Amino acid sequence: MKTSMVLRPGSAALSNRALTLRLLFSHGALSRTDIADSLEITTAAVTSIVGELLEEGLVVQQAAPENQNQVGRRRLPLAINYDWRYILAIDIHSYYVNIAVTNMRGRVLAEKSLTPAGDTPEALCGGIAAECLKLMEETQMPPEKVLGAGVTVIGPINQVDGIALHLFRLFDEPFPIRRYFEEAFPFPVAVENNVCAILLSELRFTDITEEAHNILMLKWGPGVGSAVAIHDHIYKGYNYQSPEIGHNRVSEKDGLRCNCGQIGCLEPTVSADAIVQFINEKIASYPAGGLAALANRIGPPSRKNLSQYLRSDSETLWDFMADRSYALASVTSNALHILSPDKLVLMGDLFELEAVTTLFEQQLYTINPRLQPGLCVRARASAGKKFIGAAAIVVEQVLLPRRDLRTPH
Repeated sequence: MKTSMVLRPGSAALSNRALTLRLLFSHGALSRTDIADSLEITTAAVTSIVGELLEEGLVVQQAAPENQNQVGRRRLPLAINYDWRYILAIDIHSYYVNIAVTNMRGRVLAEKSLTPAGDTPEALCGGIAAECLKLMEETQMPPEKVLGAGVTVIGPINQVDGIALHLFRLFDEPFPIRRYFEEAFPFPVAVENNVCAILLSELRFTDITEEAHNILMLKWGPGVGSAVAIHDHIYKGYNYQSPEIGHNRVSEKDGLRCNCGQIGCLEPTVSADAIVQFINEKIASYPAGGLAALANRIGPPSRKNLSQYLRSDSETLWDFMADRSYALASVTSNALHILSPDKLVLMGDLFELEAVTTLFEQQLYTINPRLQPGLCVRARASAGKKFIGAAAIVVEQVLLPRRDLRTPH
């Protein structure tokens, strides 16, 4: 029989409990008084909730800050015990699968990379699940210590029913990805699109909602992804589609074929693969040029070493990057006009490079000078934590469910 840590919605006490946990996840250590003031409930109600959480071990009490005023009762801060339970993280892409065991904040205990295998969705999921169970056995992780499995994938996801609607380059038809994994695991399974999952990690594991309730996230590298949060919740439209900046059509004729199957999308023109292809073409055309010299020192260009090429001062490469970044900034500017978000959160391999981020921001403000100052910020929760999205969706869907996740589509 499967055991679940799901909090069943329905009572005010459970609602306040979930709100208390959300606050601690996003703000870090807080005192009982801080929690009561933030949630506008009585200190007595907070004390009752916190007592249960302390007894379960989900929350721990920390020592009072050394600089705290000693007059009156000391405010002892409370914090989430991120090692209370663990997450089985599964990140599925077209050409590779990463799996890991993490704590509830995405800290990796063990990880492994796989090659997707299987002629059917069921075979693909079954093979991944077997490797996951093997990884748990190797790390001596008992199933009862696992809060749930978080499965993040490329392409649209119906997160309510756990259905992958189009797993690019693997399977075109929808399939019940959550059910396939639940059949293999003795704990709950949460599924979500990878970029939506990363945006959720910003909402749940940082205090960004203190200054921004409507957010557009832009991911650059290896491809282009995007997601939107409205009033602190991930937005999806018809048939669970997320806004897709990378699949804006920018070429009516002679466009490149995209992973989505369409021709003329922005993504294949600005992706990491497009940059690598450009470098290879220049090396072939100018074997005595600067990029060829870089290749002799760094190795043939690839996704893995692209950042090393972009840390060079190659005028040829940076002219190309300026052109590609401008194309991305133009489409992003259109999205900003339509969505008017409070913040544009930048993440991805290319935005981890300061020079790329600076170039993009300068071009964005050149295209649209009336954008508010400080619009662009870098993702914080995902910095150095590639499985943070999987942790976030398990925390959200298993530990902190809303009263009703289902919305009409």
